[in-house]
Amino acid sequence: MKKIFVISTVIFTIALVRLTDAVIKKVIANEAERLNKTNEVYFLKNESLNTHIQKIDQEIKLLQLKKGLTDEAECYLVLERKTRQAWLKIEDKVIQEMSFSVWLLPELSEKSYLPSGILQILAKQESTHFVLPDFYYELLGESIPTDTTKRIIKNGLGEYALYLGENLLIHGPFHPDLPKDLVRHNAIIFKPEDLKVIYYSLKPKARVVFY
Repeated sequence: MKKIFVISTVIFTIALVRLTDAVIKKVIANEAERLNKTNEVYFLKNESLNTHIQKIDQEIKLLQLKKGLTDEAECYLVLERKTRQAWLKIEDKVIQEMSFSVWLLPELSEKSYLPSGILQILAKQESTHFVLPDFYYELLGESIPTDTTKRIIKNGLGEYALYLGENLLIHGPFHPDLPKDLVRHNAIIFKPEDLKVIYYSLKPKARVVFY
């Protein structure tokens, strides 16, 4: 009997140890899950805060550009045709590095059209509007709207446009509702956030250097 009692005690002790170990592991797993969720929430909050800080920082830079530009040290834009890279500069200092894409009329090629040399900003426009022509509705077999406002695609060329002459513009991405077949100019297209910096940095007659 004594031997049976000892064996039973050993079995009970082993079972108790295993149960305790399982409980401890479950507690640890629950705590780890809680910490992971806490860290995830913290990361999301921190990421949102960083995005907000970056946005504020960009607005501050724009304000500084608006206030700080002088006739002695004006901004100019440099574009490298081969790599599609651009640099906004004051004298030899790079303010911002950007990339761009090119839109050319179908009958042209980039090699035969994009200039090499220096052009100037001839005009600037905020809030671009593209008016759909009569033949667009005729091709669709639709009545031509008598109300001109119904033919306008607001910001069809993005929020800003800069005119370089020679049928060449700098502007943002085309509006999704704008059929590209209707576009009758050549364009250097920047991302909206980069275009905003360019627009407020470059004055009329500012240089745009192509190489």
